Amino acid sequence: MLAHLSELSESEELAFLLSFCKSSLGVSGFFIISGFLVAKSYSKSNDLKKYFIKRTKRIFPAYIFVLMFFVLVLSFFSVLGFTDFFLNIETYKYIFWNLLFLNFMQPCLPGVFVDNFNCAVNGSLWTMKIEEGFYIVLPLIFYLMYKLRKKNAVLVFIYIMSVLYTYVMLDVYNKPLLAKQLPGKLAYFVVGIFIYLNFNKFIIKKWLYLVLALIVMMLEISFVSVNVFFPLVFGTIILFLAYSVPFLNNFSKKSDYTYGIYLFHYPIIQIFAYLKLFDKINPFVSSVSIIILVYFFAYISWHLIEKRFLNRTN
Repeated sequence: MLAHLSELSESEELAFLLSFCKSSLGVSGFFIISGFLVAKSYSKSNDLKKYFIKRTKRIFPAYIFVLMFFVLVLSFFSVLGFTDFFLNIETYKYIFWNLLFLNFMQPCLPGVFVDNFNCAVNGSLWTMKIEEGFYIVLPLIFYLMYKLRKKNAVLVFIYIMSVLYTYVMLDVYNKPLLAKQLPGKLAYFVVGIFIYLNFNKFIIKKWLYLVLALIVMMLEISFVSVNVFFPLVFGTIILFLAYSVPFLNNFSKKSDYTYGIYLFHYPIIQIFAYLKLFDKINPFVSSVSIIILVYFFAYISWHLIEKRFLNRTN
């Protein structure tokens, strides 16, 4: 959210945020945490059907609501006018492709945000197709681990192949967009799985693993041009912090607003940028207003949508 605030506002006063908040790091951290938590969810599911039902109930209700909500709201911001907006085929292409999690096929609505830094309604949603892909891949990974009876070896092999894929896409073919797709992000996901499956060892020696991770990171920065160990190092740091800093470990125990923050922040920032509120109002005041609004919608999303579907047994 903070990284997108800086990028989409194009405000010089907020440029400092990118020095410690990068959207690419946020995405990678998201996939690490996802690997950890989804592996935990899968391990506690009695069968594959229940696993996919739980994943569907967690992702789809709020996602569909946000998708349709902003189609309606942004119809009032379109240069086309309300009637022309809903008669335009591009509106329904946006709904169709985004319902399939293929945001890149139609990221913009007709006549909306045409003067913004980019016209994407919700640029964060590109990660959803990868996350959904991970949900499908996870049972296959577990099947291989228990079939071969070498869980760590399977995860290490997948990790190496993912890092190799990223290297080839970036350094050989110069295809950064392909590099950040599912095979390239799989290294982060399996790090989360790896730490979950070895959690008892991790939590007992977390300080040792943190120190080793930092040493490896410094060595890699100094001597290696390829980020071979970065996903492992980053995963170690994230889960160390999650189980060492009380605020982080208790942030979403009773009410999980994280998904709502992810879904709502981008279009709200885009609306502020379209209305030029970062220029008309102090950019810091605008930023605080956005954060409050995002948390408000995340609160509503959790209590009125997400939580209700998660509590249903049928």
